[in-house]
Formats: sequence, structure tokens, C-alpha cells
Amino acid sequence: MVEAESQPRKDELSGASTDGDESDVTSPRECNETVNPETRDDVLTEYWHRCQVCGRRGPEKGGLATLHVHHIERDPEGMDEHDMANLTLLCRSCHSWFHQQSTPDDSPVELTEEDQSVLLPQDIEILRYLSENGPTRTGDIVSGLPSDHSVSAVRERLWVLTGLDNLVEGRDRQIVDKDIETGEWGLTDQIESSARGHIPDDPQLLLQRMEDEQVRQALERGCDRSDIIDVLGISRRTTFNKQKRACAYGFPLSAFNRGGRPTDSERSERSSVTADTDTGEADGQQRLDAVPDKDPDSLGRTETWGAADSESEAQSTGVDDRRGSQTASDDVGSEELQAHLQEAIDALRDVNEVL
Repeated sequence: MVEAESQPRKDELSGASTDGDESDVTSPRECNETVNPETRDDVLTEYWHRCQVCGRRGPEKGGLATLHVHHIERDPEGMDEHDMANLTLLCRSCHSWFHQQSTPDDSPVELTEEDQSVLLPQDIEILRYLSENGPTRTGDIVSGLPSDHSVSAVRERLWVLTGLDNLVEGRDRQIVDKDIETGEWGLTDQIESSARGHIPDDPQLLLQRMEDEQVRQALERGCDRSDIIDVLGISRRTTFNKQKRACAYGFPLSAFNRGGRPTDSERSERSSVTADTDTGEADGQQRLDAVPDKDPDSLGRTETWGAADSESEAQSTGVDDRRGSQTASDDVGSEELQAHLQEAIDALRDVNEVL
């Protein structure tokens, strides 16, 4: 397996991104490595002194990782336990994690076989941590897991856990949620203000949620992933992240699909309402015109101390002029705002049609 040198690193399994010094290094003997020195050398050569889970390298290849030979099966069928086909190479951290990793039986929530088909061992660790310490933030979860993972890798697994009911056909309830008020993750019974279906106030976050949901729906309808990459100008990995994030947050894109454009039935309803309003206003104006003129004194005119009648009339006229100009300005501002909103809505609708 010389090609192991070119294999991509599995960040979802380890989250480690660089070679790092390992404290409390465990020797191969202490880790129950039962192969002889010759077999160990053969395995190191076969896998180029590189951990087959996280990609860390041993000292012979310029790294700092302590490498262990790991038996894939303790009682393999059709081969000897120490056969090369039953051996692989792991760093100390990954080897320790592999033997201590959680199983579905350790989960604080019930998981079906369908659930397990999309979950990883670290997902069980996340569930256990949330059960014991939630609700809590992403960074605290990363620090509290028994295995090494990056913040981005844990956040991605939190999206999967939160959107599990949208990823697994047979599941109808969430098991993990995020509190929209605090930004903390927890089991559903630990969260007070769910982020599911929330419409963000921040424009950038709102556009991200809308784009995420469009990507999810496009993939669900069978659109080719490469077409989505070309249309949106994003990487292939980003499409997977958007899909997982959309399943987690469940943005109500249908609330924006019409883009502010009324349907034919809505137009007819608005027309009838407008006609009724115009008729009512005309009747009201006729009633006002029918009111007879009265003596100004009988209307309770307010006395103006130290001001001539002409000045009072001038002030009254100035106020009326300002009110008229303010009304005209408000109308213009409202029209400009509607125009900008319509442009944004049309652009989003065009993207939706392309997808």
C-alpha cells in the first residue's frame, strides 16, 4: 500500500491539521503492540511512516508522531493475526482513540441502524459530552472530547447531529439543537430557543441560510453537484457543508419564494380591497363637504399672545408647506426602498430558477 503517502487526510476522523509534539508518549510495548521488530519495520515501510487515520508522520519522515502497529482484527479469518493484510499504522493518539472510542450502545439517546449509517464514532462522544455538560459552546466540546478534532470538524458533526431528522428518512425528531439566543449546543431537551427555522436579522447570515437551503433543495431534486459549484462559484467541499448546515437549521425558504410578487388571486383581492377603499374615501369626502361653515369663534380658536393675525396665518401656511414636502419625501423614500427590495428579490429568484 505505497499509495498511502498520497491519501488525503481524514479531518473528520481526527481534526488534526499539523504535525505536533505529543505529550505523555506511550511506547509500543505499553500500547500492547505484539508484533516483532522485523514486522514493525515492514509496516513502517509499507505505510511510509504515516498514520493511516490523521496523516501525522514519524521522525523518519520529518514528523514528531509516535507510530504504533495496529491489528485490524484480533482473530482474522483466512490469515495469520500478524499478516501484513491485517496490520495498519496509527499514531499514538489515533491508536488510543481507536481502542477507547464510543459505540452506539454508549449513546445517551436511542439510535437506529439508519442513524448509525450517517454517524461517526466521534458523534457518540459528542452526544455523551452534551448529555453530561450541555448546553455548551463548540470550543468547549472540542476540548472535552477524548479524541483530537479541529473546531471546524466538530462544528460539521454538530450540523449532522442537529439535522439528523432531515438526513435519515425514518427519523422524525431532532436529537441535538442549538440555542439561537446563547449560541450553545445541547440535546433538544436542554435548549430553550431553537435555531431550527429561525430567520436571522443579520443580512449576510440571512443570505447564507437562503443559499444553504437552495443548495440542499437542488441536490434533493437531483441537480448535479458540479452544476451547483459552477453557478454559485463555490468549492465541492462547501456544497457538502451547505447541505449539512441546511439540514440542521431548516431555513423556511418557502417564505421568500414568491419574492414579494403577488399571485393572480392576490392581485384580484388587492384590487377589490382598493376599490372598496376608494369608494369609502369618496363617501367620506362627500360627508365632509356637506358640513356647513361655522363661525371661527365657535370652533374654539386658540388665542395667540403677541402675534398678529397675518403672522399666525404665515406660520400656519409654513407648517402646511413643511408637512406637504415631508409627505412627498416619505413617498419618494418608500418608492426607492421598494425598488431596492424588488431588485434583491428578483436576483434571488433568478438564482433559485437556475438551481
